[in-house]
Amino acid sequence: MSGMDKILEFNDEQETVTVQAGITFEALERTLLEYDMSLPGVVIAPQLGAMTLGAAIVTSAHGSSLVGPATVAQFLHSALLVDGTGDIQILDNPGQVLEGSLGMFGVVTEVTMYVQQKKKMAVRQIQSEDFDLVADLRDIIDNSEALALDVTWNPTAGMYQARVWHETDAASRGDSHNVQLQQPPDWLMELPERVYRDQLDLLDREGHMCEVIGELSHLPRFSHSHPDPDGAGSEPQPDDGTPPDTAIGWLNQLATASCAGAAFAAPVPDLCLLTSAKLTPHELAINSQDFSSWLADARAVLRHALGCPPFVLNFRFVGESDSPLALSSGRQVVAIEMSTLSSHNGERAGLHVKFSRLHEELLQMTMCKYGGRPAWAFASNRLLRGAPCAVRDLYADSFERFLELRASYDPAGLFLPPLFRDVIDRRGPVYYPGCAAHLDCFCVTDHHCGPDHECVPGTEFPQYRVCAPLTDKSKFEL
Repeated sequence: MSGMDKILEFNDEQETVTVQAGITFEALERTLLEYDMSLPGVVIAPQLGAMTLGAAIVTSAHGSSLVGPATVAQFLHSALLVDGTGDIQILDNPGQVLEGSLGMFGVVTEVTMYVQQKKKMAVRQIQSEDFDLVADLRDIIDNSEALALDVTWNPTAGMYQARVWHETDAASRGDSHNVQLQQPPDWLMELPERVYRDQLDLLDREGHMCEVIGELSHLPRFSHSHPDPDGAGSEPQPDDGTPPDTAIGWLNQLATASCAGAAFAAPVPDLCLLTSAKLTPHELAINSQDFSSWLADARAVLRHALGCPPFVLNFRFVGESDSPLALSSGRQVVAIEMSTLSSHNGERAGLHVKFSRLHEELLQMTMCKYGGRPAWAFASNRLLRGAPCAVRDLYADSFERFLELRASYDPAGLFLPPLFRDVIDRRGPVYYPGCAAHLDCFCVTDHHCGPDHECVPGTEFPQYRVCAPLTDKSKFEL
């Protein structure tokens, strides 16, 4: 689909744009801004600007919003689909059909989506202690008139960062960009060795990851101006009256992060967070009503960490969807991202991610106790067919509705992948030595964990088995 990345038509009367499904969000948002337009809603774009529009639709990828949909699928006007029989279907309500469909209805070739006049946002960044995190977030949601909210929680440090989104006057000065992946080049150059040394330090005596996580929490999420690769200077700075904790810029440039543009500012090509370290995404979406209880359980698991686990947790808020396999099908959700940071050298050497026992316990607890649905775009094999609970059951009756809908578009099953057949049949994982280390299973016996690890009960939830280093014989508390 990479060649199908064209913008085909603007319709000013309907306020729509027709595009091919292979266009990336960063390309779409850049072009829309040239026409004084932006994506609809508030933050509906996924975090990674390199994701294609078609991929975001069929995987139910999302942003975060408090006042309407947080997925692009719910702002579609129409779509062209080549179904499993070879027919071209014109879908007049494509969001309900395609969101979360994983391409199993056919090939989406182009979509027409609603757009809006370009919108300037002010994003206030709050950093605070986390002892009353739920109450703090409720206060922001209920009393700040925020349009969107996303949160990063660092439980080891006892801190959180909240980014609170408001619309501001289009004439406001400021041209901030999301630079989450484009950290300072010197820091990125040193990161691979620091993360590798952390993986070698099994008992966390040297504290490398504590330093990395602490520095990441203080590095800027947004730039106040964007350097020009042609050397023509930078964009206007915010007004003097803009608080230093507030970034002002066009919605198109604040919502998604990208490695694009990193090359001209870095001493080596394509230097960014995704190339310096191995960032393995994990995301599960739970019913928003369960968030307070989940947070208490997560604290209980993480208090057994000796040192700093190589992950922080991000929370985004997604409204209810009618699509059968949307991440938020039938309920409002909090999407909980638990991505791990490790080194490429460590992966080649067969090293486990540090504190994998806690991470595995969190994943199974979130999925099986709280009905957390794995994000389709990031789900590893062990979440789709290796967890103690079946993905199919997390969707209840809507899964049956999806199967009926899928059969109507692809009766011969041409677009039904083998892995999803396993999901339908509730098949378990294929066990082999080291399958847990390769994210293909959760362990049942020691040899599933690989060298120097054993399969043990979770610390807080012993019904979930996890891989622990052989040197880890007791509970540690901070």
